Amino acid sequence: MAPDASALHHEALTHVATTLHFFVPDDEKPKVLMADDYTQENRRTGTFRDEPVTIHNGRLADPAPALEREGFELVEHISNVSNFYDKDQIAVVHYPEIIRFLKENAGATDVHIFDHTLRVQDTDKRNANDTRGPVPIVHNDYTEKSGPQRITDLLAADRAEKFLSGRFALVNVWRSIGPDVQRLPLAVADARTMAADDFVATDMVYSDRLGEIYQIAGNTNQRWSYFPNMNRDEVLLLKCFDSAHDGRARYTAHGAFEDPSVPVDTPPRESLEIRTLLSFA
Repeated sequence: MAPDASALHHEALTHVATTLHFFVPDDEKPKVLMADDYTQENRRTGTFRDEPVTIHNGRLADPAPALEREGFELVEHISNVSNFYDKDQIAVVHYPEIIRFLKENAGATDVHIFDHTLRVQDTDKRNANDTRGPVPIVHNDYTEKSGPQRITDLLAADRAEKFLSGRFALVNVWRSIGPDVQRLPLAVADARTMAADDFVATDMVYSDRLGEIYQIAGNTNQRWSYFPNMNRDEVLLLKCFDSAHDGRARYTAHGAFEDPSVPVDTPPRESLEIRTLLSFA
C-alpha cells in the first residue's frame, strides 16, 4: 500500500516549530507523586513552562542519529506480535525478540527486560486497557544515582555484580502500535547539546519506594529531533543511562509534544516502550 499524502508531507518536513514542557529550576528538589492507579495523572511539585523549540526531522539527518553518539537511534524491527495489548504475547513473544535484537544490534552480552509500558492518548481506551498516558514533560528516566540502583533493585546479587563490574546501560525500546503516532510524537534531544545544569534531579515518590529521574530545564543550545510517521516495523532506541564516562551519550532527554501541523482528525497516539538493562561485560 502506497503511503498517503499526509504521511509523505510529514516525512518531507525538515522541522516542526512547537513548544516543549520544561521544568523551571528553583531551590527545592522537585517531586513526582506517583498515582497508585497509573491510569490517573501523577502530581508534581515545582514550576513548569512551555518554551518554543524547533524539532528537526531525524529521518533527514545525515549521518543518521546513533545510540552511542546522539543517544537515540531509529531502527527497523519487525515483530511477530499480533496484539500489543496482549500481555502474554508481550512476555512470551516480544521480550525474547527484543533481547535477541539488542544483543545483535547494540552489542550487549546480557539483556534483562524488567518492564514494559503502554501509553494511550485516548482516555476511554486507556481506562479500558489499564494503561498509562503519554508524558508531555521533558525528562530522562534515570539519574547518576538511580541508574545503578535499578541494577541492584532488579537483579539477583550475582547477576547485579556482573552488570556493575563492567559497562552497563539502561535503554528504552519505543514503538508506535496505533494507526498514527503524529498526534503526540516523541521529541528526543541530542545528548551532545545538553548541559549538566539542564538535568534536574527529581524524586519519584511511590507508595512503596523512592526513585529518581531527571526533569529537564530548557536551554537554547539543545537540539531536538523526532521521527514522523513511525510504524509498527520501526523502534526508537533511547539511551536513558550509561555507566561509561568516555564521551559517548549517557542520557537522552525526551517527551511527547503536540505537532501543530497534523490534521485535527488524526487518531490518538498509542505506543509501547520496553525498558531494558544491558551489560557489555
